[in-house]
Amino acid sequence: MTDAIALQALSPLDGRYQQQTRELTGYFSEFALIRYRVRFEVAYLVAFLETTKIVTISAKQIVQLRKVATLFSLADAQAVKAHEMKCHHDVKAVEYFLQDTLTVLGLTNLTPYIHFSLTSEDCNSVAYGLALKESRDAVLLPALQQLIAALVGVVEKYADLPMLARTHGQPAVPTTLGKEYAVFLARLLPEITAIAATTFVAKISGAVGTYSAQSLAFPEVEWLAFTKKLLNDLGLVADPLSTQVVSAESMVRFFQTLQRINNILLDCARDSWQYIADGWLVQTTTATDVGSSTMPQKVNPIDFENAEGNFGLANALLAHLSEKLPISRLQRDLSDSTVKRSIGVALGHSLLGYQSLVRGLGKVSAHPATMAQALSHHPEIISEGLQTLLRADGVSEAYEIFKAATRGKQLGSLEELRGLATKHARTKTTKQKIAALTPKSYLGLATQLARQTLNSVAKYQKGQYASATK
Repeated sequence: MTDAIALQALSPLDGRYQQQTRELTGYFSEFALIRYRVRFEVAYLVAFLETTKIVTISAKQIVQLRKVATLFSLADAQAVKAHEMKCHHDVKAVEYFLQDTLTVLGLTNLTPYIHFSLTSEDCNSVAYGLALKESRDAVLLPALQQLIAALVGVVEKYADLPMLARTHGQPAVPTTLGKEYAVFLARLLPEITAIAATTFVAKISGAVGTYSAQSLAFPEVEWLAFTKKLLNDLGLVADPLSTQVVSAESMVRFFQTLQRINNILLDCARDSWQYIADGWLVQTTTATDVGSSTMPQKVNPIDFENAEGNFGLANALLAHLSEKLPISRLQRDLSDSTVKRSIGVALGHSLLGYQSLVRGLGKVSAHPATMAQALSHHPEIISEGLQTLLRADGVSEAYEIFKAATRGKQLGSLEELRGLATKHARTKTTKQKIAALTPKSYLGLATQLARQTLNSVAKYQKGQYASATK
């Protein structure tokens, strides 16, 4: 797309962001949809002729037919669209295009069997199933692998860096920066594993899902077995029972899993934004970057903000797809057709979110001094540990002692807190533990948990994660 055309695009995915999302055009553009339809029609024609033997087809002719799909060009797509302008039916236009093409190839005897006994949804269910499967494998999963790598880098680097944790926005208990980012990894792995394992269902069972025309014309053919083999060869699963439309649940599982992934990453983007606002994370800058049109000192967390916005847009579309596609009036209404054309838009905004988050994580680094200062300003965050030590020492009113001393207040120093605890401690061992406790040391198993998550990532990367979690 030229810069001039991009500037006039209605959708930002085809305009401002077309460079970042152009990989998906090979799966969800109008050209791609037509190409997938042609690919299916050719595969079906070859399988149909080989199974019914109604016409003898040679190996050379099969090669010729397959080339129609593999060499499908923009000019071919334009020829399909020319037919559509006349007949006003996008799938029938593909059939007419194939009739023309086979005539040119000298295969006119095969033209009666193009789209034989099929309905449009047979062709479309395969086309969208292939688009989803192949875009997932070639575009979405690699983008998510980059995100995993970016998060792993943060966890590895900061697994033991102490950080103030907040609950309900209030200073709570110390943690480590690496552990906090490890949580996002732990949440992501099962969802990415699930989306990678999703299978997509398609149908080629005719106008109302009963194989009526096929079984009438060729009752000797085992049509269920034929369908299963053809779709398996294409990498899809045969819908065992459908109406005119394919059952939408396999798509819905994919969309809803993608929503969960996007929500996890949106959560990560927001937390990262907050850490930057607190000064705990700092962003690298370049001499030419501008953070504000009027405030020269600013470095905006734009990558995290872009990620959040795109995940929100993606999930709005994914939610509508998940709600809309399983419901169709009686055998079918065509409202699903126009909705499915926005699948690529939903995936495009998801992809933009992944790219933005990877870019943002690559620009930030921890600022240990500021993080340490936040810890030192809130010595009360070890109150949980101190009252727990006293309770373990048999002091039943330990919680109330520290509630009275710290709730809604900020004691003057760490020494005051430890002194209060020591005053009520009963054993030497407890007093020694109290004396050693600081906001920087009260980390529990944070570092261990972060590194344990890295082990889970290693298993995932070796293909062992799914079996290890069963």
